[in-house]
Parts: sequence; C-alpha cells; structure tokens
Amino acid sequence: ATMDITLLEKRAEQVLARFDPGKTRAARQHRPFMIEFFGTPKSGKSTMKEVLKQFFDRNKYRVYAATEGAEAIRWRPRVEPDYNLRTAEYALGEARDLCFQKSYHVGLFDRATFDAVMRMDLYREKGVLSPEQHAILEGYYLLPHNRKNLFDLHVCLVASPEVAMQRELAKAITSKPGETMNPATLQSLLDAHKRIWDRLGCADDPSMIWHDSSLESEAETAASIMSATLDAFERRLDTLPPL
Repeated sequence: ATMDITLLEKRAEQVLARFDPGKTRAARQHRPFMIEFFGTPKSGKSTMKEVLKQFFDRNKYRVYAATEGAEAIRWRPRVEPDYNLRTAEYALGEARDLCFQKSYHVGLFDRATFDAVMRMDLYREKGVLSPEQHAILEGYYLLPHNRKNLFDLHVCLVASPEVAMQRELAKAITSKPGETMNPATLQSLLDAHKRIWDRLGCADDPSMIWHDSSLESEAETAASIMSATLDAFERRLDTLPPL
C-alpha cells in the first residue's frame, strides 16, 4: 500500500506540472478539473470527497470542495421534486462559477448532474413526474452544459443495503430505521442507480465510474478512486491545447 501511495503522489506531481506549468494557473483559460461523486447512502461519497481533498491539498493542488446541496439547502419539509431541483441547481451553479475561478486546480462535488438524473428517474417511477416531464428534465441535465463542459469524472459509489445498514448502525445510538436508512429505501435507490447506469450506457463512457465499496476498506476504495481520478485527469490533459 505504501508503494501505491508513493506512485499516486508521483503521478499527481506530474499531472500538476502538466496542468499548471510554472504555477501560472491564473493566466490560463481552461477550467479546473472537476469530479462529481454520487451514489447510494453509506457507500463512501463524503469520505472519498474528503480523502481526495486531503490528497490534492498535500500534493500542492488548490482544491475547491463544494458544500453538499443537502447541507446548503435547508428545506423542511423536502417537497418532491422541488427540493432535488433546488439542490441540483445549487450544485450546477457552483460548478459553473468554478469554471471561472482561475485560482483552483480541482473542484470536488458530492452530488451534482448525475445525482439529479437519478432522482428524477426515481420520481418518474413513483409517479411524482409524468414521463414527459421526466424526459424534459433528464434531457436538460444531460446537456453538454451540465455534463461534459463542467465535469471530467462522475464516480457512482454504491454499497449493498445490508452493508449500508451495518455502517449506519455501527455509528448510531438508535437502532430505529431512518427515512432513507432502511433496507427497502436503500434497495430502491440502488435499483435506480443500476437502471440509469444501464439505460444511459454509462459503462461505455470513460468519464463514468461505477464502484461498489461493499467489500472494501475505506483505504482500498480511496486508492482505487484516486487512481481512476488521475487517469481521468491525464485524459483531460491530452485534450488541452498546447501552451
């Protein structure tokens, strides 16, 4: 594992040297490298966002980690689908603004474009949205303006309902199930993510990663995600115009 970390740090150093030669980032036109984490509860999204932030920080990158929409938008009650429209608008607004922040190298998001796509699919299934409304909203979120132009990588982290409940109860002081943290809801969320992944052909898109953390330690998940992140960063560098 030590060797792996050293290797990742070496790659990160090379990527930064290519992305910001001479540390003159402010003079460049291209936006920061941006990542979205989305997926099922207790799969490690928030943890991975923090792990990547720390890794990039300590390897001399300037990192912007957006506040998660659920923390920023404090609606009670959470009216469906308006609440998720609002959290998506917040995340996409933050991402759009970040495109013009020349001081940052990396932007990290816990839920953005694909979280919105998944939520709208769930609302269509529940009958909250009509098929026509769903098609319009999904079409909007999948526009290049909300996808390719903003994000370089979308990481879908999932965990089985059993593992998610174990992780939840390991830190809880009540055994009562929550609104989301119950096996039935967790299964429906996992099903929704699988449905979208297959329907949109995400497996064929190199900017999309499906990662099941159920049988891994946090360190194993982190090493895998970090390696995939540097792969995506290198792909992005290959598309940038020469300096």
